[in-house]
Amino acid sequence: MYKISYITDGTTTEFAFSFPFFQAADICVAIDDVVYDGSYTVIPNDDFTGGNVVFDIAPGSDSQLDIFRRISLSRVIDYQPTQKIDPEDLNSDFNFLLAAFQDLRAVDIDLTEWQNRHDNIKSLMDYTNSVIADKLSGGGVLGLYRNLLSVLDNALPALINDYGSVTDIAPNENRDDYGIL
Repeated sequence: MYKISYITDGTTTEFAFSFPFFQAADICVAIDDVVYDGSYTVIPNDDFTGGNVVFDIAPGSDSQLDIFRRISLSRVIDYQPTQKIDPEDLNSDFNFLLAAFQDLRAVDIDLTEWQNRHDNIKSLMDYTNSVIADKLSGGGVLGLYRNLLSVLDNALPALINDYGSVTDIAPNENRDDYGIL
């Protein structure tokens, strides 16, 4: 993708760019990553290898201004069945298609890189899932349960011995707190 970025100063209204394009509509502007829909003019070089973007009102201060090419896929040349095909028109058409494909490829992802990331994330998720499954299927949960039982096994007799037997009615002063143990 062809793009150039500037940090605006609040007073400059004209910004240069130097990448090829076919028509003024191919040049787009974004300010702080939002496509600008305000008023600006594209002044191309004679050979459409760059030019200037001129704003009616200067963009605000300390904003990121991006000028980029986005070729719309539309026919610019219409070949007639009974007319001779001009080689310049044909070359221009192929150059247009090639540029459009280059722009599409620039935003395309590297499938090998994505596959490597996907496999790494998938293996991490599989590992995490197996750890959780192990903990829930008895490993960790069963260990926590046994630990809790051993704590209660040691604590309950002391609690019961403090207030009597399980079958004894608690004394009146403790009845509201403990009831019948």
